[in-house]
Amino acid sequence: MLAYGVTQITATVISAISLAAIAVGLCAVKQESKAFNGCVEEVTTAGRSNAEAVRYCNGGRLTKGKRTDF
Repeated sequence: MLAYGVTQITATVISAISLAAIAVGLCAVKQESKAFNGCVEEVTTAGRSNAEAVRYCNGGRLTKGKRTDF
């Protein structure tokens, strides 16, 4: 009976730690998403299409023809 109780408590603690790790990971994704959306907004404001902005913000190049001084 004591072993069962210890096992239950251990499982609960491990679950709590796992949930905390997931929450921290989601916060990092949220911050990265905000930065990416800001990048896309900035490039589209400069007159580029959404596809060009996404390509640029993913690390690609801008095509010649319009502004390239980002």
